[in-house]
Amino acid sequence: MLIEGKKVGTTTGARPPGRAWFHLPAPEVGASGCGPTPESRGYLGKPERWTLRCPTRNADSAHHRVDARPDVVTRGAGASVHLMTIEYLGSKSQLLDFVLRPILEQADVHTVADVFCGTASVSRALAERGRRVIANDHLHLCATLAEAQLLGSATPCFDGLGDVIAPRDGESRYSAVVRQLNEAEPVAGFFYRTYSPASSLNGAGRMYLTEDNAGKVDAMRLQIADWEGALTRGERAILLRDLVRAVTRVSNTAGTYGCYLKTWKPRARQPIALAALPTSELPRRSHEVHRSDACEVAGAVEADALYLDPPYTKRQYAAYYHLLETLVSGAHPPVTGSTGLPPWQEKSSDFCYSRRAPAALRELLDRVRTPHVFLSYSEDGHIPHETILTIMRGLGRVRWSERATRRYRSNSRGRDRGLVPERLYHLVLQT
Repeated sequence: MLIEGKKVGTTTGARPPGRAWFHLPAPEVGASGCGPTPESRGYLGKPERWTLRCPTRNADSAHHRVDARPDVVTRGAGASVHLMTIEYLGSKSQLLDFVLRPILEQADVHTVADVFCGTASVSRALAERGRRVIANDHLHLCATLAEAQLLGSATPCFDGLGDVIAPRDGESRYSAVVRQLNEAEPVAGFFYRTYSPASSLNGAGRMYLTEDNAGKVDAMRLQIADWEGALTRGERAILLRDLVRAVTRVSNTAGTYGCYLKTWKPRARQPIALAALPTSELPRRSHEVHRSDACEVAGAVEADALYLDPPYTKRQYAAYYHLLETLVSGAHPPVTGSTGLPPWQEKSSDFCYSRRAPAALRELLDRVRTPHVFLSYSEDGHIPHETILTIMRGLGRVRWSERATRRYRSNSRGRDRGLVPERLYHLVLQT
């Protein structure tokens, strides 16, 4: 296994959390068209009430819905399984009943294509309810999370690692694999040099992760890559999902990765540790996961229904989750600026631009061939309700329902925590 550099030291000198000054690049004109940005639904709440101030982006004071809880799938009798701890903008984990009910009511819908799958909370919930799911997202991060949700086993065997992993008494091989990753010695790799205070050697001094945790991330990342030939697609995704969960828990951020905090919050100073994630076995169906453009998948997929959850704000997910995207993709991209952003513009979406979003929706729907289309969209989105109805009515019969969801001001001066309608549109295409 390739080991870069030497064992890294411990980051010291924690202080009470303060204010982080940062800025993200404004969206660029000429970015790609109908490309899918996953579950983009607003600005995430600031966990543990860290204060953020953004002197360069006053527009961030606009209202957005917040969903800061982990993705959860709820079953009968109140049982639930926590599938993710990543705090993902616009996750539908708290709206599953609202989203699923009209889909499940259609007796002729057996296969559903979720082409902006995000963390795959809706995909997983549909699969648990016996539907065949075709999940898609253009980000490595989201496609991998979907693979873990849909293609991974509840009890992964890791048979390909039988010669290198020796479980202890009473320990599953999955737990043994996770233990070996946790025992990996830190190395001074890409994350250590780029996203920890060790980046000060390059004049940056970024504080996304402590030096020890960044070095451990490098070691785990290298080990998973070294094992790749012995892992199934689902097993690889499970380990990367577990690594994403672990990184998210100790990241020195307020939820997304457009910035880092300038002082260490206590949780960020805890040692990173992977945990084997218990889950339940899905009904036996041949699910699929793709990483492609939403328009291409929507026009080619063979399904009974299409579920669309496109972005509706200006926030580009390739930028706001760049660290996790880099983590999962295995890339070592060039980075720029104080926040260490890699190139992200080619993964931008027209749905994030108010002038382009209506045309992007029209182009996407023009390609659809499934009998049913379900669209999740917020009142706070770029496309007005009446415009959505006009576009859809040109293609078939439309009905919709709505539910009030919580609003959040991403600007610390904001006090409006009222409600905003979240709508689910059901389009039955003309034959």
